Amino acid sequence: MDKKDMTLIGVAIVICVIICVLSPYIASGDPDGLEKSAEDSGLAEDFSVEEINGIPAAAMPDYAFANDPDNQGLQVVALIIGVIVTLILGYAVAAVVKSRN
Repeated sequence: MDKKDMTLIGVAIVICVIICVLSPYIASGDPDGLEKSAEDSGLAEDFSVEEINGIPAAAMPDYAFANDPDNQGLQVVALIIGVIVTLILGYAVAAVVKSRN
């Protein structure tokens, strides 16, 4: 891998991290997705979050984190870790495919 490729990869990683840091703040508070479509069509059900010994049964009930300022740092860290893991897995798959050629 030459210096130009390494620079491109470095810039891509920086852009991904910037998007991860900004995404919780620029995301829509009223997303238009599967849950919204179900509500519009009258198919949505009101699920209550079940707790087992005070711990929520789902990690992200209703596909959302609690709107807690203490939680925002954790969300950003989780997003950055997710991007890094995804990039590593993508690189590993590319290396395997390249070695087969």
